[in-house]
Amino acid sequence: MSNGHDFDIANAVGSSFRADLNVCLGDIQSSNSGSSAPSTTVAYKIWADTANNLLKIRNSANNGWLTLGDLTDANNLGLATKASPTFSGTVTSGGDIVMSGTGSLQLPTGTTAQRPTPATGDIRFNTTITQFEGYNGSAWGEIAAGVPAGSVFSFATSTVPTGYLECNGAAVSRSTYASLFSAISTTWGVGDGSSTFNLPDLRGQFVRGWDNSAGVDSGRSFASSQSDQNKSHNHSINDSGHNHTAGNWGGNFGGSSGALTFRNDATGTNSSIIQSATTGISIQNDGGTEVRVKNYALMYVIKF
Repeated sequence: MSNGHDFDIANAVGSSFRADLNVCLGDIQSSNSGSSAPSTTVAYKIWADTANNLLKIRNSANNGWLTLGDLTDANNLGLATKASPTFSGTVTSGGDIVMSGTGSLQLPTGTTAQRPTPATGDIRFNTTITQFEGYNGSAWGEIAAGVPAGSVFSFATSTVPTGYLECNGAAVSRSTYASLFSAISTTWGVGDGSSTFNLPDLRGQFVRGWDNSAGVDSGRSFASSQSDQNKSHNHSINDSGHNHTAGNWGGNFGGSSGALTFRNDATGTNSSIIQSATTGISIQNDGGTEVRVKNYALMYVIKF
């Protein structure tokens, strides 16, 4: 590298003028290349830092150097591949930003109300919902942190976690929750038909796996609801406290006719069907208001 010139030719005569001019031309020819910064600097002066293989330019205040690019990457030379002198990483010829060391990639941040004019593929951090979001060409949508939008979980607290909504059937914004709307659409309700859609309402509900042609719970569409029900069955009684000439008699009753049938336990034969039971025997009701198994109450939430 030359000695560094301020590109101001001094008033001189003879050999002094020629020496000053040669130094100035040497700086121009070499672009001030070398492993250390030029000793004489001016605003916007170019320096090829050979120690770090970086092309740098003096800032407008002439008090520091700004990095323009990486001298080892011909495809990106001249682009802002080095965001600042503290940038720790590289930009490949394919345009990938590769961070290294302790360097980090800082995305723009802002609240939902501060969303900028977007372009397809933009990524930013939404401080309103503490979530990364991307722009899909028509709306901003939350980027799930490894959990697909539309995933449903039972949560062990009564507070909805960040990044989720309670499965309470509410109508929510199609644009605010664009990723969730893309995943479930209007499966659980159309909302107002234009700007909102409904969440599934799983409050107080048991969830049953969709049959999907298994033949266990056939004939149902996805997301359909079933009311409670008891499977058809019979009850039996044993009237062993009476003696009969043919032996002990037992009884079964039920079926569609409500008929009472007696069976001779000694012979294994049935008596005739009695349509009107007059035995004086009755069955007591016992139970609650619904069919259920032992359970705990948790909150169902859905990833947006």
